[in-house]
Amino acid sequence: MNLINPRKSLESKEGVVEIKNYINKIKLIKNLYSKGNNTAGEICNEVGISLPTVNSLLTDLIKSGEVIKDGRAQSQGGRKPDLYRLSDDSFYIISVDINKFNVTAAIYGSNNKAVTEPKSLKIKLNNEIVTFERICTFLEDVIRESNLKDEKIIAVGISMPGMIDSIHGINHTYLNFGKLDLVANFEQRLGKKVFLENDARAMTLAEFKFGHNEDYKNVLGIFIGWGIGLGIMIDGKIYQGASGFAGEFSHSPIFDSSDITCTCGKKGCLDSIASGTAIVRKAKEAVLTDMESIMARMAKDSEITPELVVNAALDGDQRAITILSQVGLDLGRGISILIQLLNPKLIILGGIVAEAKHYLTTPIQQALNIYSMAKSRENTEITLYKLGREVGLLGGVAVVNEKIFEDIIQS
Repeated sequence: MNLINPRKSLESKEGVVEIKNYINKIKLIKNLYSKGNNTAGEICNEVGISLPTVNSLLTDLIKSGEVIKDGRAQSQGGRKPDLYRLSDDSFYIISVDINKFNVTAAIYGSNNKAVTEPKSLKIKLNNEIVTFERICTFLEDVIRESNLKDEKIIAVGISMPGMIDSIHGINHTYLNFGKLDLVANFEQRLGKKVFLENDARAMTLAEFKFGHNEDYKNVLGIFIGWGIGLGIMIDGKIYQGASGFAGEFSHSPIFDSSDITCTCGKKGCLDSIASGTAIVRKAKEAVLTDMESIMARMAKDSEITPELVVNAALDGDQRAITILSQVGLDLGRGISILIQLLNPKLIILGGIVAEAKHYLTTPIQQALNIYSMAKSRENTEITLYKLGREVGLLGGVAVVNEKIFEDIIQS
């Protein structure tokens, strides 16, 4: 099957039956890509195709190499049914994790496992075309160095910060230039289908799909790196809002007394008080007052980053612990509003700052006790992310996993 350009492949089909069979095969591939493995009976129920047709299509896909048998499922009475999954080399996608200062990319197989080591490029994210060109050249190098067949790499999933309208492929904050939207610019340059999503939404989706086994349907993902991102899941679906901008939690002006101007131009935003950028600002001030502290000694050998402050706290630096404790209290104040507005079952805390663990979670819980109603928070669980530092790349994978082939299936 031609998976790199299924729309073109579909247009080349002649006859209603041939087109229908092609679309049904795409539905089966989509199902197995999302589920990992499945039985013919379950595929029949979930996709809405008759069992004889599913069995016939699976036979064809096994012959063409996209699908393989994967043992047997648990018996529900009688003979154990065969399990099917996509072959590891059925297709590949490039996952791209972009933040304000770095681009990381890796290639993932159809089993959602990385087949190349992550590679990184230092950048300063902005609206300059030269930055876009550097990212594209970097991605072309990743493809070339993988030694994979180009036609096997069918899509690119991009997770990045900014006010992103993923439906129309626009980032209104970064890499916004020229007449074409960002997705169109990437697709024109890379010759691949591209899926774009806000980083917090992508990472929340990744945790939902790959970390927490979809056990929860109403979830908030709060990721604290250089900035603060929020992903909202309602009834198992990412909530994007009317224009795709839902989740701009960090730019809520919560702190009336703050005189710090946020990057968005307002004063008192949570981002300016409790983000990684704010942590670095506070850490630089703390280092100047105590040049012999653990954090100050660490800063002599490297630039002060959120990660350095977290590591200093974990090594026992009292000033770093105090900074993270105050950040936790401020975050908790903001999170208490989210709990009372959205009543989530699960809140996932992720990002490099969340790796401070109890130095962050304990003050957050203290703030929730102060600022939120007991009844609102009593059934809300708060947990640290499970995917760790791979969450950004898996966010790109999750976005592709969610959206790929949809235009064909819905045609």
